[in-house]
Amino acid sequence: MLLFVTVSFLSACPIKIITLITQDNLTGLQDRKAFLKLLAIQVSDANIYKSKIGLLIVDIDRFYRINNIFGYEVGDQILQKFATLLRNVVRAQDYVARIGDNRFALILTDIMNVGHAELAAHKILRLLQVPFSFKEEKLYVDCTIAISLCPTHASNYLYLMKECESVLHEAKQANKKIGKSSVPEDDKISDSWDIEMALDGVLDKDQLLIYYQPKISLSNGRIIGAEALLRWDHPEKGFISPDYFIPIAERMGNIKPITNWILNTVLRQSSEWPDKWGPLSVSINIPPDLILSPDLKDHILNALNLWGNKNIILFLEIIERSLVLEPERSFSILRELQEMGVSISIDDFGTGYSSLSYFEKLPVNELKIDRSFIFNVVSNNFSQNIVKLIIDLAHAFDMEVVAEGVEDLATLHYLKKINCDIAQGYYFAKPMPQEKMLEWLLKFPDVELGKL
Repeated sequence: MLLFVTVSFLSACPIKIITLITQDNLTGLQDRKAFLKLLAIQVSDANIYKSKIGLLIVDIDRFYRINNIFGYEVGDQILQKFATLLRNVVRAQDYVARIGDNRFALILTDIMNVGHAELAAHKILRLLQVPFSFKEEKLYVDCTIAISLCPTHASNYLYLMKECESVLHEAKQANKKIGKSSVPEDDKISDSWDIEMALDGVLDKDQLLIYYQPKISLSNGRIIGAEALLRWDHPEKGFISPDYFIPIAERMGNIKPITNWILNTVLRQSSEWPDKWGPLSVSINIPPDLILSPDLKDHILNALNLWGNKNIILFLEIIERSLVLEPERSFSILRELQEMGVSISIDDFGTGYSSLSYFEKLPVNELKIDRSFIFNVVSNNFSQNIVKLIIDLAHAFDMEVVAEGVEDLATLHYLKKINCDIAQGYYFAKPMPQEKMLEWLLKFPDVELGKL
């Protein structure tokens, strides 16, 4: 009997601490008794704070045959591996338990609709397409999954459990892999649901692309690097803006594998760039939630070891709010990345939580001024003051400054006049795919900005 302290993470509610004293010895998961206590609390929170939770019951099909044919030792190992699989499916704020011999349950907290729970069910089935290995044996495991929502299908935790177990029975009788409670007509699927479904497994569908926008030195007019920008070419919807689908990917928990794909793709593609200009930088955006991720450094180091090129300098672009919650820990991680040879850039500087109290501690190589201050900087006194202040402040701490959104010659001349270091925008080039970037690099001439 082990003592567990569990924290309720519903975003709108205060933190609630409960004591759970029962645990499944084989899998390390909560057992049925503990799970029902937790379900009662989560259902109560959902009712109070007008949120939704999803209950999934997962039953391993014909498990008795595994015990009969391979023995109970292999059966126990299957259960342990299956528990690990389920842990890998859920988010940090979700819960997994073993509630029967070959039956498990998941609580998905703070979801939008039945589609989110269905997405988790499909992930489980997809992971089961890979067999479990035992010495020389490979065993495929099937399961049936039932889905119910609170408060959509029940607002009492015992009724919710009963409803979900009834759905499981009906699904098994119908030989269906996934069963779900009937959804009332007024439970509207969100506009983003089709995007969420398409995002699941998007890396396997070869639909994501990297576009590059060049960055130009204002001191000599030469190309110094490019920013890598993610694009999604949906087979039916065409190009979908990252401003729309990236927040969805973050909410789904898909942003880490997508970012890792971007990192490796960008380093691989940039290694093909011609070296006629000398070393070039390539910048990728790191989502705020990943800055403190314990394996971020490992992913970056692995990608550098695999694709690193002495002529390519990797920049990580982060936004200011990434540093606010745990600044000292964030700074420590950024310093370690710099020691690995990675440069750090603060994106959209001036729009977030800028604070002089920590500015001098920032382990940063570059500041990027948000385009909202650049597009009218020639004519707007406020923008001029902000841009000049950022440039002077950055230079005082040995940082370079990039102006985003440069679209005309007058803006270019003004930025050069006030000692901005780097410009990026449509005046030079729109974002372009790798093959166009290669052509652009070969054609781009040295430019004396004074003659423009």
